[in-house]
Amino acid sequence: MTSKKTGGSLQVIRPAYLPMLRIVIFNNSHGWHSKQLEAALAPQGVAIIRSNLAQCRIDLDSPSGLHIPGLGGDLPDAAIVRGIAAGSFEQITLRLDVLHTLAEFGIPVLNTASAIERTVDKARTSLLLRHRRVPTPRAWACEDLAQARHLSAQAQREKRELVLKPLFGCQGQGIIRIGKPADLEACEPTGGLYYLQEFIRPAQPNIWQDWRVFVIGHRPIAAMVRRGQGWITNVARGAQYFPAPLEREIGALACQATQAVAVDYGGVDIIQTPAQGFQVLEVNSIPSWKALQQTTEVNIAGALAKNLLERLHSSYFAHSGSSQKI
Repeated sequence: MTSKKTGGSLQVIRPAYLPMLRIVIFNNSHGWHSKQLEAALAPQGVAIIRSNLAQCRIDLDSPSGLHIPGLGGDLPDAAIVRGIAAGSFEQITLRLDVLHTLAEFGIPVLNTASAIERTVDKARTSLLLRHRRVPTPRAWACEDLAQARHLSAQAQREKRELVLKPLFGCQGQGIIRIGKPADLEACEPTGGLYYLQEFIRPAQPNIWQDWRVFVIGHRPIAAMVRRGQGWITNVARGAQYFPAPLEREIGALACQATQAVAVDYGGVDIIQTPAQGFQVLEVNSIPSWKALQQTTEVNIAGALAKNLLERLHSSYFAHSGSSQKI
């Protein structure tokens, strides 16, 4: 499999001797991202199946033990996870069971259930970043209000603040700035759990910004700066976004983060501290790139498609034992 540039975009050239590939896109609400991926994959002779993990089932009457709408009892050649709907613990477990099973069959999944589990849980992400020595803000997670108050009091003595975040939250929803223990009294912690992250003051006074770096295969491909009117810089919360050069330090840090949590692709949020350089805030394993695409000439869906098809190509020859060169 080779590639060439046409009109500024990267096109993957799929050899004719490879069989027709079927790639499933999982999303609870197919929209712009699914269309982008379809536009990138369809010219490569790939059959695209739109599906929803909530509609999949374990079915031991089928040869694979799975039933995926659009495929029946068959399995796809690969899968891309673009969304998992909210649900009960049992519902989410079943949906992840489907992804786990696909990976256990050796089917490439972007991203795997294990990768999603590591990154959707902010406490787990913080631990992995810390263990791999990736710079990240101090963080704590506990169930007890008294412990949370103690941590806030300690931060107050050190003239620092904390941010209370939902463990499984996204897009800046439900995050609260904690300046003193009394602030916790007015909070209803999501799921009865306090995930507290050190509040990072802006490196430049009153300029509230961070970087989103998109990484595929542990290589940074695009970045943007997000700038908010206040301390919350999520685009979904009204922040503006601008093109950002892929500076070496930021790109390398983003790749260290994706390696630490073992995701095949991800959106890495990075902030500049006043005195300790850049730090990783979070890693998103099902990242949106609609805003980012508006700031870069890189075809992000095309880069994802290229990465996935190259993995499928490598897997095809590994299983066939062929040594044919391309």
